[in-house]
Amino acid sequence: MKKSVLWSLVLLLVFGFAFMNDSSKSSNGGYVYLDVNNLKSGFTNSGVFNRDTTNVACGLEWPKASGKFVCFTSGLTMACYINGQFAMTAGSYKGEYAPGYVLNGHYATNSNFKFYKVTRGDNSGTNPDWANWGLMVPYGAPWTDVNHNGIYDPSVDTPGVHGASQTIFICLTDADSSSHDIGEGFGGGIKDPLMLSEVHLTAWAYTKNSIKDVQFIKYEVINKNTVAWDSTILSIISDPDLGTATDDYIGCDTVRDMPYCYNANPTDLIYGFAPPAYGMMFLQGMVRKDVTPNVNLGMTASNYFTNTGSAPPPCESDPNGEPIPAYNIMKGFKKDLTWWLNPLASGSMKTKFTYPGSPETNTGWTESKGSILNCGGDTNTIYYNTPNIAGDRRFTINSGPLKVNPGDTQKIIVAQMVARGITNRNSVGNLRDLADTAIAIYNGGFNVGIIPVNNSVPALLNLHQNYPNPFNPVTRIKFDVPNMSSPNGIIGNPVLLKVFDITGREVSTLINEKLQPGSYEVTFDGSNLNSGIYFYQLISGNFKETRKLILLK
Repeated sequence: MKKSVLWSLVLLLVFGFAFMNDSSKSSNGGYVYLDVNNLKSGFTNSGVFNRDTTNVACGLEWPKASGKFVCFTSGLTMACYINGQFAMTAGSYKGEYAPGYVLNGHYATNSNFKFYKVTRGDNSGTNPDWANWGLMVPYGAPWTDVNHNGIYDPSVDTPGVHGASQTIFICLTDADSSSHDIGEGFGGGIKDPLMLSEVHLTAWAYTKNSIKDVQFIKYEVINKNTVAWDSTILSIISDPDLGTATDDYIGCDTVRDMPYCYNANPTDLIYGFAPPAYGMMFLQGMVRKDVTPNVNLGMTASNYFTNTGSAPPPCESDPNGEPIPAYNIMKGFKKDLTWWLNPLASGSMKTKFTYPGSPETNTGWTESKGSILNCGGDTNTIYYNTPNIAGDRRFTINSGPLKVNPGDTQKIIVAQMVARGITNRNSVGNLRDLADTAIAIYNGGFNVGIIPVNNSVPALLNLHQNYPNPFNPVTRIKFDVPNMSSPNGIIGNPVLLKVFDITGREVSTLINEKLQPGSYEVTFDGSNLNSGIYFYQLISGNFKETRKLILLK
C-alpha cells in the first residue's frame, strides 16, 4: 500500500536492500504475480506474499491495474520448541525461507526449485512452467489426473489446482541458515536450531464473478527434522494498508475465522468515499490428528500489533527482531504475555481475539468502542471508552499450538479477499458475505466451474445451446456424458470443452478431464473478451460438436 514518502524510504532502507542485494530472491524465478482476477498479489521465494519487491511502496493491488493497494505484505511464520530450544521461521516483510528442500538434515536446492505458474489456456508449447510442472509433482505441485491412472502424464494431465484459472507453486524450506536474519520484521533471526521444514506453497484464483475478489493459498508444512516440533504455531502475519496507511481500523470475525482491516473514516485519501475492506481467513487451520475424528483447530487467536511510528503501548508494538515476544503474539497475548482485555465482555475480560464486534452495526467490541491499555499485567489497566485513534495496524491469524512429529504434515488453507460496500463499515458486511462464498467453495472441495446437474445417465453424448444467448458477460453451458455402451459413448476418453473466437483462436479451456456419466453445467465468463461471435466445442474421442454463442456488452 502506498505510504508517505518518508515511510517508503524507511522501508526501502530497512527491507528493500535485503532484496536488492540477494538476486536469488528478486529474479530468476524468485518473484511471481498471482493476477488472473481482480486481485494482483506478488509472491517471493523467501516466503512473503502481497509485497511487490519491484516497488517498495506497493503491495496487494485492488482492483488490478488501478494503482491502489489494500495490503503491504503478508507471510507464514512458524514457531515451536525443539528439544527445549525455541525455533522460528519468520515470514512477514523479508522472509526466512529459501527455494529447496531438506536432504539428510541439510539445505539442498537446484535450478528446478523456483516458482511455477500456469494459467488456463496455457499448454506445454506456450508455457515452460506447464511443460516442466512434473518436476515439482513429487514435491506437492497440484494437478488434475485427467486419465485417472494415478500417474502424472505431462501429455495428458493438467497442471495446477483443478478448475482454477491460475495456479502458482513453489517448494520452500527454512534449512538455509543464511536466510535467517534479524530485521525480518516479525521476530526472526534464529539460526540455531532450525526447524528443518519443507513447505509446499500453492496459490490459486478463479475468474468466476462471485469470487473474482478472492485468492486462495495453501501451505503443506512437513517436519523433515529427526525430532518433534513441540508447541508449534502456524501464523499468517499481515500488514494491511488500506489506501492511506495511517487511517485504518482492524477487526476479527470469530465465526468465519477472519481478521480484517477497514477504513476508520468514511473517506480514504486513495480510495475516496466508501473505501473497501480487506480480510484474511482460515479455511483450514492446524489439525489434531491424535483424536478420531481429526479436529480442525481453525483460528485459535487473532490479535494485532502496531507500527512503532504510531506510538503504541510498548507491549503492542512491532516485535521486529524479538522472536519470543513475536511468539507470545502468535499465542494470542501481547508481547510481554499480558492478556488482551475486552472491556464489553461479561465476566472475564481476557481474550485472544481483538475487536470481534460488528463495525457495520457497531455492536460488540469494535475500535469505535475504545480499548483497555495495559502492559506488564492485567491489573494495570486504563479503559479509554472513546474511539481509538486510527493508525497503521498489522494483524495476525494464528493456529496452534500442536506437536508435529518427524515426517508429519500440517496443512493450512487461507483465503484473502476484498469487498466494497456503500460505506466504509458496510464494506465489512460485504466482506463477510464474500467470506461465506469462499467457505462454501472450500466445503464443496473447490469444485468451481463444473456442476453435476443430475445423476441420470444420458443416452448420448450431447452439447446443449448455452443460456442465455446472447449473454453479458456470463452464460451457462450444459452437456451430457453417456455410459460407454451408448452409440457415441466416450469409451473412457477425457471430455474437452473449449471456446474459440471467430478466427479459430482458442480463448478458454473450460473442461479437460474424464467424467462419470451424467449431465453437467459449466459457467463461461466473458468479462475479459470483446463483444462478438464465439464458438464452443465439446470433444471426446472421435466425437466433436460445436455451437455458437454471442457476447454483447
